Amino acid sequence: MNIPIDSLSQRVGMAAWTDPEGLRYAAAVSVWGRWLILVVALGLMLYRPDYTLAIHISYTLLALLAMSYNAYIHFLLRTGRKVKWQSLLVLSAMDVALITGGVAIGGELGTLCFLLYYPALAMFAVVFASFRISFVWVTMAAVLYSMVVLLTGERLDVAAKEEKVLIARIAAMYGVVVVVTLIAGFERIRRLEAVERVREQERERQLQMERLRISQVIHDTVAQSAYVLGLGIESAIEAEDPSNREQVARLQAMHALSRSTMWELRHPIDIDLIFRGRELGTVLEAHASTFSNITSIPTEVVCSGEEPPLSTVARGLLFAIAHNAMANALRHALAEKITITLDFQDDALRMSISDDGIGLPSDYAERGRGFTNMEADAAQMGGRLEVSSGGSGHGTTVTCVVPYENVLDAS
Repeated sequence: MNIPIDSLSQRVGMAAWTDPEGLRYAAAVSVWGRWLILVVALGLMLYRPDYTLAIHISYTLLALLAMSYNAYIHFLLRTGRKVKWQSLLVLSAMDVALITGGVAIGGELGTLCFLLYYPALAMFAVVFASFRISFVWVTMAAVLYSMVVLLTGERLDVAAKEEKVLIARIAAMYGVVVVVTLIAGFERIRRLEAVERVREQERERQLQMERLRISQVIHDTVAQSAYVLGLGIESAIEAEDPSNREQVARLQAMHALSRSTMWELRHPIDIDLIFRGRELGTVLEAHASTFSNITSIPTEVVCSGEEPPLSTVARGLLFAIAHNAMANALRHALAEKITITLDFQDDALRMSISDDGIGLPSDYAERGRGFTNMEADAAQMGGRLEVSSGGSGHGTTVTCVVPYENVLDAS
């Protein structure tokens, strides 16, 4: 299944609002990443003997403040409680505020606290995965950092190119956010695709279960009634006075209609085997046997080669083509024999349904939708439908050729 990327991309920016599981995963990554950063920051602080007592106390208080709220979010995750995107937004805002406070305490361009902006901005981009929101966020952080450096530190030395250092750091902030947002966006698209595939598979499973139920209902009710009705008409024909030709003709027409109706009812009944995982050859053999019993037209299935693992959709479409071709032979061809040939070649499947009937008229394609539907089924599999008829008395062959690359079961 191919899901339009544009549709998914429109949903990525709002994933934090609409995807609880994705939000919890992003929150877990953010919380653990923050623990790691706090441990590293505290370790670096302990190994800086040149810091004054006031700076040590200030950094320690900032770290404790960050740890307290991070611990709260971690508690929500561990206890299985709902984590709202607003809480993560507050946590990210606290990150920027605390890092900016650390830079202000350092009071100079050379303080290493600015390095914490990069993982903090990266975690924000992972959680929200939106270019617009992340761009606003990194701009806010860059403005705060620039103001703190310019207002609390000494005047930047142009000769030492310190202005370029500040600009390079801010540019790096934007670069980190762009890269992480791209990666997070692609990963979120992949996750949404996976979720859509699972949902589609579940919908298909439910649909197949409904089809199986309907086929069983038809088999137990309508099909049985049609069969009994057909037997009744046969008995009426045998009991009818042959001299009453008009009445006999009506009964014979009703009998032909009942046989056609019984055959059409076999499609939803026998396709039940397709959904139960039976091979196409096995299903067509059972279908051909039923056709012979209903119509008294000898029908056989000839297979060559080994049947590959065809997808359920492909087997269903091929079954439908065979069924429609047999229905045409029953209604119009006056056939006395039908042969279904399955040729499993090296790179393609070739299925032919041949009858020895009266052949097709020149305008057969314009009569009804039978051949149109068969052509549509073949095209849906990436194959083609070929129809050949030798004219009156020479029969008709309907052939469907489908490359394996389009019909093999991906699972």
